[in-house]
Amino acid sequence: MKNFNFPNDIILQFLQDNEEGIRQILTWFLNTIMEYTAHMQAGADYYQRTSTRKAHRNGFRKRFLKTKYGTLELLKPQLREFPFKTQVFDRYSRVEKALQNAVLESYIQGVSTRKVKEIVETLTGEDISPQAVSK
Repeated sequence: MKNFNFPNDIILQFLQDNEEGIRQILTWFLNTIMEYTAHMQAGADYYQRTSTRKAHRNGFRKRFLKTKYGTLELLKPQLREFPFKTQVFDRYSRVEKALQNAVLESYIQGVSTRKVKEIVETLTGEDISPQAVSK
């Protein structure tokens, strides 16, 4: 993930390359949501001494989220005392809900797994196996 001087660099990126700009805005926004959520779950900010602290921060883990704008690289905060929970994506889920719903709806409608695979490749640029479509 690139370090941006928000908002100027992201705005410039959006004006130069609309798709990449949208990815950068989404990445920044989702990372900010997870940071805020980690702060709320921990009960304190970095290095803050307080009696309301429930957990200590333990770095980040890179997670990738597939969206219709491409794959986003997110930094998921880690907590020492208990697992970090986020609404950005479900546990073990790395695909945007809208994309999952499109695949599910196509499968239910009787679209062949080969055609669903082609649709997903067009939307995300990522390869998906027919077995993954069936699951």
